[in-house]
Amino acid sequence: MNKDKYLIAIDLDGTLLTDDKKITPKTRNYLNALHDEGHLIVIATGRPFRAAYGFQQQLGVNGPLVTYNGSLTSNPHDASFPTRTRKFDRFALKDMVDAIGFDALDNLMIETEHVIYLLHEDEALNNFFWNDRERIIYGNPFLHLNEDPLALIFLFKNTDPEYKKEVSRIVESFPDLHIRFWNLEGYAELWIGESTKKDGLEHIANFYNFPQKRIIAFGDASNDKEMLAWANYGVWMKNGVPSVEAYANMKTTEDNNNDGIVSTLQKIIK
Repeated sequence: MNKDKYLIAIDLDGTLLTDDKKITPKTRNYLNALHDEGHLIVIATGRPFRAAYGFQQQLGVNGPLVTYNGSLTSNPHDASFPTRTRKFDRFALKDMVDAIGFDALDNLMIETEHVIYLLHEDEALNNFFWNDRERIIYGNPFLHLNEDPLALIFLFKNTDPEYKKEVSRIVESFPDLHIRFWNLEGYAELWIGESTKKDGLEHIANFYNFPQKRIIAFGDASNDKEMLAWANYGVWMKNGVPSVEAYANMKTTEDNNNDGIVSTLQKIIK
């Protein structure tokens, strides 16, 4: 059991990364020092594995990755770690999208372990691709989809709150499917039961024998709620979505552009 070390889970966008998608030297150096002392640094993100792994390399630490909001939990640095996947049933997805209607969508992205399907080019989703455009197939995903996906992102034409409620009703009429609307207008992501960042972190903590009292989680948005509520130190970023603060028991005094993670960790890890 890791009695004197911490598992430190950190979201990417709005948390580890500044608004211009950088890791500050101060944050990188501090997390490197904690890593060298034996603490486990875990990136927990809604982004794909390739993006999380790229930022992990920039950070200069080795450790597990919780990606696709918990659909894929892996450790590329430890062959003994049991990879955890939670995939969507592709046939249920087609029925669900048909129920919503393709005419309601400006865009749709579905990602499997091998291919990215996209109705058409989308600047706001470029960050998800992480220099992996050769894997993109454009057009109706369901004409080519031959394996169960890890992620699905919608761009809806209608952003009215009542319409969102109707979409949520349709999605949740399918077993184990849920939808989470982004702060970015029109966008939403699908998630499946037992596929949250919290579920991925719990899998990691169990494997590496971290007691819950030694788990710290940093996040800012609605896809962080479960892990913030579960961690012993659930830390909401000062720049975060206001409604998410209630799920945390701590908050940073500085935002993501000013090393908010560092000042808070210095209070916890003495």
